[in-house]
Amino acid sequence: MKLFKLAVFLFFISTVQLYAQSYGNFKKVPVAFGLFPPLNTNGTDAGNCVNQLSFNLISGYSGGLAGFEFAGFSNTERDFVRGAQFAGFLNFVNGEFTGFQYAGFANFNRDIARGFQFAGFANFNYAEANGMLFSGFANFTNGKSLAIQMAGFANFCEDVEGFQASGFANVVKGNGKVTQLSGFSNIILGEANGFQAAGFLNYSKEKMQKFQAAGFTNIVNSDAEGVQIAGFSNITKGNLNGVQIAGFMNVAKKLNGLQLGFINFADSVESGVPLGFLSFVRKGFHEFEFSVGETFNTQVALKIGVEKFYNIFAFGTQFLTSGFNWGFGYGIGTHLAHTDNFKTQLELVSYQIKEGNDWIDTYNGLQQLKLTFSKKITNHVDAFAGPAFNLLVTNNKFTDGGRFESHFAPYSFFTHKGDDTTLKGWIGITAGIKIN
Repeated sequence: MKLFKLAVFLFFISTVQLYAQSYGNFKKVPVAFGLFPPLNTNGTDAGNCVNQLSFNLISGYSGGLAGFEFAGFSNTERDFVRGAQFAGFLNFVNGEFTGFQYAGFANFNRDIARGFQFAGFANFNYAEANGMLFSGFANFTNGKSLAIQMAGFANFCEDVEGFQASGFANVVKGNGKVTQLSGFSNIILGEANGFQAAGFLNYSKEKMQKFQAAGFTNIVNSDAEGVQIAGFSNITKGNLNGVQIAGFMNVAKKLNGLQLGFINFADSVESGVPLGFLSFVRKGFHEFEFSVGETFNTQVALKIGVEKFYNIFAFGTQFLTSGFNWGFGYGIGTHLAHTDNFKTQLELVSYQIKEGNDWIDTYNGLQQLKLTFSKKITNHVDAFAGPAFNLLVTNNKFTDGGRFESHFAPYSFFTHKGDDTTLKGWIGITAGIKIN
């Protein structure tokens, strides 16, 4: 029985070889099959044959493929593939590939790959890759990728124009005109142009254009043009022409656009504005103020940001009353008008007022709106004065159930007392000097 099977196998080998036709430097073979090299219908001449249909129980080897190929373990082509390959473990093509590849483990292509690749573990392309690449673990492209790449773990390529999605990371050694989606990070070591979304980090070593969104941080080592959104921080070491939105911090060199975050840093602002609790612009607006008034008999304030929008940190005392009271506050302000010698500022500050010798275990908040008019005295000193509109909101109940009555208001134009809250309002005046 075994001798009969071997005889049949050898008969098919000889029959197919008789019908082999010339194909350039290769022989064109309509149908080839076998167990493994050289036990196949092309025999020892397999490396000089181009198969149209090839079926191998274990593995196949040929000069090229112009059709369909199947092997239980692996397919190997000495030159090109134009068609479809299916292998239980591996497809290896030493030249160009055009068509469809499926492998349980990996697809290897030494030259340009065009078409669809699916591998249980990885697709390896050592030159340019065009088409669609899907793998359970990774896609590696040593040249340019003009493809859709999807991998369970990571995509790696030299340059990319297309789409990348991975469970962990997308890494581009050169430039990327790409849409990237990853569970952890997108890294482009050249210029990034497109859309990046990552669970943790987006990084561009050179210029970034268009859009970045990250769960933790976006980092651009050069200029950025577009939108950056991050759960924690956006860091652009060059100039920003666009928008930064972060849960905590934004950093840019020169800002042309908007920064929105808890803390914003910029070297300078050409146009636009940083908005946040603290916005520090090295070549921006900085002002120290000393003032007097009926509400706070003495007050100091630090203002930083830009003229369109700045942050105010203030501290004031009231000692021309029966007791010593003080308060600390935070606010925002803007310049309504600014000339060489005059400027007008509108500011809103909220203070927590402390009365007497002990901390008040309740809310005792002063909301103060000021409109000030300043005149330059020297290059760095202005004198100012203006009205202040005050509203004191006091919670009458302590946390332990007792009651509190504020005596901070020097006088009031109106008073409203409720069961839990007392409101007192008055208009006063403030005056002083500003150092800038």
